[in-house]
Amino acid sequence: MKKYSEYTLDELLEVEADWWDREDETNPKWINEGLNIFLELLKLDRKNSRYLEVRAYLLILHGEFLKIQDRSYERAIKVFHQIIKLEPDNARANYRLGFLYFYEEEWTKSLDAFYQAAHSNPNLTRKKLTAEQMVKAHYYILKNSKIITQASLDHIDDMPYKQLEQNEELKLLLDEIRNGIEPNEEIKPYQMIKNGVEYSNISEEEYDMYSDIDQPTFIFNQISLNDTEISYNGRSVSIPLRNAAILEYLMKNPSGVSKQDIISRLSQQSKDPEAALRQIISRLRRKLAELDPEIEFIKTIDGGYLWTGAGQYRMFKHFRCVGTELQLD
Repeated sequence: MKKYSEYTLDELLEVEADWWDREDETNPKWINEGLNIFLELLKLDRKNSRYLEVRAYLLILHGEFLKIQDRSYERAIKVFHQIIKLEPDNARANYRLGFLYFYEEEWTKSLDAFYQAAHSNPNLTRKKLTAEQMVKAHYYILKNSKIITQASLDHIDDMPYKQLEQNEELKLLLDEIRNGIEPNEEIKPYQMIKNGVEYSNISEEEYDMYSDIDQPTFIFNQISLNDTEISYNGRSVSIPLRNAAILEYLMKNPSGVSKQDIISRLSQQSKDPEAALRQIISRLRRKLAELDPEIEFIKTIDGGYLWTGAGQYRMFKHFRCVGTELQLD
């Protein structure tokens, strides 16, 4: 069998088509094969943004399996920069870059990427943000700004008082900022969502109490980028990142969602997005059946799916976790 480096462009495109026919993003071998295929395709056509986008997508999946051992996310960041170099107005590339930098705790770079995403004006739909993505981009602009501002305030608190006394403008600005921050505000690093609609920030202690898997409430707990756990009545199972993203979206929209709505949010690289979605829903149902085989957690409705759950449910995420956003936004 020839090496991929020995193939012509037309031959490699045939190999790519066969690879898509075997699409299985839960299979590390399929992911690695794709990474090799698109590496060779890029050698033959370095300015093809589609090849770059697929490779970035595969690197994120690759990182999920390896738990960041081979620095796949840093490689994905480099690929997104390549896309932006070719297409400076690509708002979606900047948007996803913002999430990767946020996960890496590079707050300033994340802020810049989200700002570029929100203020780009691309002429092609594939490069534009959706209305919901635009809102989320501004959310992360504010979130990054808050983190950066707090870090600056902490640094200023360590400065000698005489240095501050020499700058009246800084003193006035500090007064303005601090008047907008509640004194001794309790740190609440977790977000809790009840029944898909009631949002609140909670403390570490509250998180430990409300996320207890032994209670009869269904719990969706995104512990980190690579670790999402669902539990019910004392049983719990882990689910992959992409599956978690779709489950979260269903749970946040308890009135039901259309297949096309979900597909429009999935990575556009899939050759057959409807088949890919059916496969993900099937896997989700099998995982949910491990918690209770008698409950139909996800119901098929006309043109879409409905989260029926098991009564009350709660969802948890640490504010620094961007796992589902990377996969479904």
